[in-house]
Amino acid sequence: MKILESEIRELIKEVITEDFGMAGKQLPTFSSKEAKKVVDDGLRDWAKVLRKAQYKVIKDWMTKAKSGAIDYFDIVRGIQTGDVSRAHPNETQFLHTLLNKDKIMNRFRSYYGGKKGKKRGIKR
Repeated sequence: MKILESEIRELIKEVITEDFGMAGKQLPTFSSKEAKKVVDDGLRDWAKVLRKAQYKVIKDWMTKAKSGAIDYFDIVRGIQTGDVSRAHPNETQFLHTLLNKDKIMNRFRSYYGGKKGKKRGIKR
């Protein structure tokens, strides 16, 4: 079975003219302008709550790291292992993502100078 060149060109034109890219074009519109406003305002509030929670978690980690109680690897180990009933898997994934941000990792490095754990002097 031979496909004519004109048929191939026609098929290519059909594929090119279809718009698969924009998610906004694929999603249905809001049910009303009020619904859009409610969701937009709610999203701002939800993002603010998440930023405050992130700040509190990071502050707690840094306070404990400065005191020498924990280091980066202790937090990673604690998030990845242990009793699964402590938190939902998505919550632990969120914390792990937060911990692996570059600026957080750099803060841990600055506290420990690239060395794991507390600085311990040699007892003689």
